[in-house]
Amino acid sequence: MGTQELGSVRTLHDAYAGPLYVFAYRRLRDAQAAEEVVQDTLVRAWRARERYDETRGPVAPWLFTIARNLVTDRIRRSATRPEQAMLPAGLTDPVDEIDRMLETWQVADAMSGLSVAHREAILACHYRGLTVTEAAALLGAPAGTIKSRLYYGLRALRLRLEEMGVVG
Repeated sequence: MGTQELGSVRTLHDAYAGPLYVFAYRRLRDAQAAEEVVQDTLVRAWRARERYDETRGPVAPWLFTIARNLVTDRIRRSATRPEQAMLPAGLTDPVDEIDRMLETWQVADAMSGLSVAHREAILACHYRGLTVTEAAALLGAPAGTIKSRLYYGLRALRLRLEEMGVVG
């Protein structure tokens, strides 16, 4: 879906209202609240359509990020939460899996916009669990350089995630 298609709330609604509703309903367990999340998501996306960059990927992750943030805000605002059924041992909640998948997708998208040096340093230290010294040996750079790449890479990553609306 290109930027020109973001100009119509109706187009967004026709394409994404169903999946957004299912996502919100599974989290909120309230049909009216889920409908409000869908409406708020589409209105926010339409109002922020100039900020959407189609070269960064499909519109769906962007919309689901907005919806997830709205759902999270609603959950935080609610005074009481309905009891959730306990899952049998060894099973994970599908909603948690969807959240994890969405977060992974968003971080991967944000990481793709970093320089190779910053991305390598972050991957070595934060995803492989290497120390700065071990990462320096692996990447063939001084430890101080790796520390610097980590610092500036994480700053750039946070900025990209803020631009995507993932973190505030």
